[in-house]
Amino acid sequence: MIGATGPGEPHGAVVRLDGMVDDVRRPGRDGPARFAADLVTEPAGPGQVSVSGERIRLVWIGQRSVPGIEPGRWLHVEGFRADHDGVPTVFNPRYELLAGVHHD
Repeated sequence: MIGATGPGEPHGAVVRLDGMVDDVRRPGRDGPARFAADLVTEPAGPGQVSVSGERIRLVWIGQRSVPGIEPGRWLHVEGFRADHDGVPTVFNPRYELLAGVHHD
């Protein structure tokens, strides 16, 4: 993780972090246009469950897909943290696709 804050910060704080897309959810045909992805800062290896690091949900309102956002892709994201259904969430985050695999 880089930057001043992450998902553990209070509602309304600025989130700046690097992580890997763990999961994506595309809206159904008849549902609202909201593309969502879960970002993890310390992904698990194959066949493992991640128990460390941070997880934050990214939601793009008005989008059914977002180019480049797919499982396994590393991103740098920035935005304002919200609590949505008890999950740290950033709505309409700024993001940068990172090349290759992330190493600290």
